[in-house]
Amino acid sequence: MADVTAPVYFYNTLTRTKELFSPINPREVMYYSCGPTVYNFLHVGNLRGGLVSDLIFRVLTLSGYGVKFVRNYTDIDDKIIQAAEVTGEDPIGLSQRFIVEAERDYLLAGMTEPTHKVRVSEHIQEIVAMIVELKAKGYAYTAKDGSTYFRVERFKEYGKLSGRKLDELIDGVRIDPRESKEHPGDFALWKISGSSEGASGWDTSLGRGRPGWHIECSAMARAWFGETMDLHHGGTDLQFPHHENEIAQSEATTGHSPFARCWVHHAMLQFGHEKMSKSLGNIKLARDFLTEHGGDFARFFFFSVHYRSLQEFSDESLRNSKKAYQKLYEAKAKALEVRSLKRSMPDMVAESHWGSFVSELEQKKVVFVECLQNDLHTPSALATVYELVNSYYRTLNVPRAEATPGAVLASQLLVDFFDQTLHTWLGFGRQSPEKVLKVSLPAGLEESWITAQIQARLDAKANKDYAGADTIRKQLLEKGVQLKDSPEGTTWTYGPIHGS
Repeated sequence: MADVTAPVYFYNTLTRTKELFSPINPREVMYYSCGPTVYNFLHVGNLRGGLVSDLIFRVLTLSGYGVKFVRNYTDIDDKIIQAAEVTGEDPIGLSQRFIVEAERDYLLAGMTEPTHKVRVSEHIQEIVAMIVELKAKGYAYTAKDGSTYFRVERFKEYGKLSGRKLDELIDGVRIDPRESKEHPGDFALWKISGSSEGASGWDTSLGRGRPGWHIECSAMARAWFGETMDLHHGGTDLQFPHHENEIAQSEATTGHSPFARCWVHHAMLQFGHEKMSKSLGNIKLARDFLTEHGGDFARFFFFSVHYRSLQEFSDESLRNSKKAYQKLYEAKAKALEVRSLKRSMPDMVAESHWGSFVSELEQKKVVFVECLQNDLHTPSALATVYELVNSYYRTLNVPRAEATPGAVLASQLLVDFFDQTLHTWLGFGRQSPEKVLKVSLPAGLEESWITAQIQARLDAKANKDYAGADTIRKQLLEKGVQLKDSPEGTTWTYGPIHGS
């Protein structure tokens, strides 16, 4: 860890302001991220959340902080139990299987390993102990059905994260007669499952049962961080009731506030006009998306939109993002090409332009990092990259600039920017352009035929047969091949990019 830390700003949901991040100990930032409930494969909405958690970790670490990053897996839950009943598996066995699959997806997406990956099933003792403390302090009670609930009315600051008032939250809510809660807003800390053979759960002083969803993260965070943490991350869909309940039960247990000094929430991924979720059934699996597009592009796609903004997942958004992504790799390909060209005599005017570009590149690197340290503003960071690419092309167009020794240095520095700065901070940019720009063609459409048609079109234009050249272009377009003419020659792309 660096001796000096750079300033990093986050929008804190708790205070509703963007703040300078101020951890208790910069050498060991306590950072917790709510991971997935593993009853199925991850969908792309889960993937966005995982990538945001990874980005937070990278930005803090690269800014000089020592970070203790804990990400959890919820491996026991009603949905897991229901899924296990369908497959005939043990619930923990089923969740273990999908944890393995989640780890594969995270690996494909190029995510950095957290300091600790924790599971609910490994913290049952800590969960039970916390519930016992809450009961002793009068914040929890065991109802007639045997389950244990938290008394929301007892915690006077309930609603401070979401900004909702308790009276508004319970308006129109009916108590399930099977729950026998004292108050409609009370939530389960321990769900009784009885003593019948095969009933899911653990035998404890609270009875045979399993944890309620909210107590899990509170107990795990306390086990790893103590009474408070520096940063807690999750999706906006978790802000209420999950994170609100975490605050209530944690601060009621310890008597210490705040439970988390900074709350960072990422917005949802939308499929059409709805949130993407397993329960709605409108999902695109992360595995399918990563297999089709690769982790490098996945990171570019999700980081092209600010983490606090809703992101549309559609054919159009993927197509537009792919075009923008390819432009970056086209620039990298050009830089690699120029770097390998044989040089002629230096040209003082051209060399001066290259010197200005190198100076601009160093300035843009600083701006790029500052954008990320300013509430993870990835769109602004990417904008600086495109500005740099455009400046590189402008310099190449200076007479004799491409054939000067200065072009070698500038091109190498641009490649280094992709391979080091861009990749280290955002996790993409290091791929070879050939791999990224390679087109996958359907059966019956050969690259050699396309190349021959392009040459035939060029021959037609050279013979002033413009009608014939236009016919060839239209024939190629009918097969999904789009041509682009430029001073450097004719290039082509194939067809639409399918997303969901």
